[in-house]
Amino acid sequence: MKSLQMAGVVILSVLLSSSQGLGARGQQSDDWQFKLAPLFLWGMNIDGTSTIGPVSAPLDLDFKDDIFENLGAVFTVHFEAKKNDLTLFAEYQYVQLEPSANITNGPTVDVDFTIQSAEFGTGYKITSWGITDVEPIIGVRWAYQDLEATPQGGPQLVDSNENWWDFFGGVRLSTHFNDKWTLISRGDIGAGNSDFVWNLSFLIDYKFKDWGSAFVGYRWMDYDYDSGTGKNR
Repeated sequence: MKSLQMAGVVILSVLLSSSQGLGARGQQSDDWQFKLAPLFLWGMNIDGTSTIGPVSAPLDLDFKDDIFENLGAVFTVHFEAKKNDLTLFAEYQYVQLEPSANITNGPTVDVDFTIQSAEFGTGYKITSWGITDVEPIIGVRWAYQDLEATPQGGPQLVDSNENWWDFFGGVRLSTHFNDKWTLISRGDIGAGNSDFVWNLSFLIDYKFKDWGSAFVGYRWMDYDYDSGTGKNR
């Protein structure tokens, strides 16, 4: 399977936190602080091609016009644990889409496209530039794709799945405008089973209570993955 996909992601969520009673920025706590963002919404734009052997199925879905219409199922969760300058984080997403696509030199097909991904990583704040904390991050990311393609009115043509692992490294910047508003910028690159993957995101976090905050932002992620050759591709 060869997969080259790019997802632009709009995120809206409520972040639940156990770090109650924290004071102004700069105060450290020797206790672990936990944050959980359950079921946050990924508003995806997907542009790419999935190729299995001689069959190539383009995937071009716009969030506003296509994703909600073709969404079969979704589950996402993000978790962080922080102590002093050390941060541990994990994220999981499951998205099932059921669009139609045109196969190269072939008919229109109904596609059942499932994406799963998980990442585990750690970061450590090494310095601050004025109001911005600088945090290098490293981690590992797992991705899974399952593609079923059935020509309209015909038998199933493709049923294939693939999963792979990549290491990544990058930096996360947290710019604290005040006690309530924070801009979180993250960029990382990686490779492993993929030829190359890059990820870039910008999130605005608004803390409305000690126990929670809301955030919204945008994310770009691009995978270039290739496995096998010829009919085994």
